[in-house]
Amino acid sequence: MATFHLRVIFLISMLFTSSYSFSDSESLLKFEASLVNASKLDSWRNNPKPPCDGNRANWVGVLCKKDTVLGLKLEKMGLSGTIDVDSLSGFSKLRTLSFMNNNFNGSLPDFNKLSGLRSLYLSNNQFSGDLPKNAFESLARLKKLYLSKNKFTGEIPSSIANLRKVIEIKFDGNKFSGKIPDFKQHNFTLNLSNNALEGSIPASLSKMDPTIFSGNKGLCGAPLKTCDSPTSPPTIQSSAPSPALPTTPSPAPSPAPPKTPAIWLPTIVFLVVTSIIFATLTLLLICCRSRVQPPHSIEAPPPTSGASQKNDVELSFLRDDRERFDLAELLKSTADVLGSGSFGSSHKAALSVGSSMVVKRHKKMNNVGKEEFIKHMENLGWLRHENVLPLVAYCYRREEKLLVYDFVENGSLAVHLHGYQTLRKPH
Repeated sequence: MATFHLRVIFLISMLFTSSYSFSDSESLLKFEASLVNASKLDSWRNNPKPPCDGNRANWVGVLCKKDTVLGLKLEKMGLSGTIDVDSLSGFSKLRTLSFMNNNFNGSLPDFNKLSGLRSLYLSNNQFSGDLPKNAFESLARLKKLYLSKNKFTGEIPSSIANLRKVIEIKFDGNKFSGKIPDFKQHNFTLNLSNNALEGSIPASLSKMDPTIFSGNKGLCGAPLKTCDSPTSPPTIQSSAPSPALPTTPSPAPSPAPPKTPAIWLPTIVFLVVTSIIFATLTLLLICCRSRVQPPHSIEAPPPTSGASQKNDVELSFLRDDRERFDLAELLKSTADVLGSGSFGSSHKAALSVGSSMVVKRHKKMNNVGKEEFIKHMENLGWLRHENVLPLVAYCYRREEKLLVYDFVENGSLAVHLHGYQTLRKPH
């Protein structure tokens, strides 16, 4: 009987020592040990709590869902060293990794070991070297891939062109060379600007915005200039002298047609003026219709009848210089109603990372198709003007559309014109 009791005690102790949270802690500490200049993660070592408590993270930079590590968001921490992919392979629910704006260098780690990844953000580091052709072949569920502003060289790996679920690819600001692979995806965002790519642009990308190919002097074909036809091979001349033939004067070359002014200038001016007018009208409508309401969360509306709400709806970011947050974090954040108008309502959302954003919920745009909506959002994302608030992110939902902007502390146009009484705040 005593032997039986000892076996039971031993099994119980084994269960506790191999618990899920303990395994998560060990894996994260092993990952942290491979980093250099990781002083901002010192709290990991002395934290007795598990990394995740429900959907709340107890450890800095950890993203959680239902007591499970969902991702890591370690941005702007001055990190370098090695990204130990093996120590992260034990997280079966790992979906997001973001190491943007750090000092990692060397070749790209083997992220194929993390086959469940949905988003991978590595922009603004010092990664270098050629990417193997199979660099992404096991990441079949990958949706977002950011490699901007590194030092990658060689050809763009062909495996990236076969990721059917990808919606955002940003390879700009590197030293990629060679031809562009024939992407199989549809309705996705791509940026290949400022590299050393050359050759004809694949037909599947011929309707893309030409600015995504800028800074690649060797590229040609739609939507850029037409590729020159290949020159015929030189003929082999006979060694015997040929009889002299009378020469005829060659016709004078026709003068080059005068250069026309850039056709984009009127379009840019029109977009800037239209945006300023639209922003002014929106602010006036908000000030006229705003009411003081208690803080609440920006909760998602009920799904449209006859159609279930998709669980994989995500924010699409248009700016690389903003910290990433997911849709769930935005919708559950504490928010103040700034106002409402004929297009929808505006909210100030206080995120858990400390920053504040403005979310505009448009409910009268349901007749706009997804492809047309994304195209308009990308055009707004490229717009830069000192008097126009830039669009940071957007979300396409069947029942409403979300537009995310930075929150400006200096008040609104109506405040500067009429004073703070327009906000109808109690004194």
